[in-house]
Amino acid sequence: MSIAIGHFVVGAALTTAAVTLFVPDVSYPRTIVLAGGGWAMVPDFHQVSPVAREALFEFHQSSPWADLFWFHRTLDTLDATDSNAIAAVLLSGFILTTAVAERRSYRTPTAVAESYETYLDIETDE
Repeated sequence: MSIAIGHFVVGAALTTAAVTLFVPDVSYPRTIVLAGGGWAMVPDFHQVSPVAREALFEFHQSSPWADLFWFHRTLDTLDATDSNAIAAVLLSGFILTTAVAERRSYRTPTAVAESYETYLDIETDE
């Protein structure tokens, strides 16, 4: 099983990439990134749940549906030793993804942003 920070940063990094590529003008992008990191940790809820611990643990351990939470089960399988080194590499990947996303958002020329808003905005076509 991978440690929790590993799951969080994978979810946050993948959410950052998705938001940057597919919805660059979304409101509250950082909040969405944090929610994506939290989403990646949902299968580990069995560790703190006051009810249904066994059922939640079974879902975590053996259900392929756990991969809907940003590849949670796959990450647990690949990092079966709870390696701090792997978590550090994943954290570095998240930092790099965030830096690239920030650079992209700040470097978008005003003319491109205005053209996007004018010609590709669905609301203005109505």
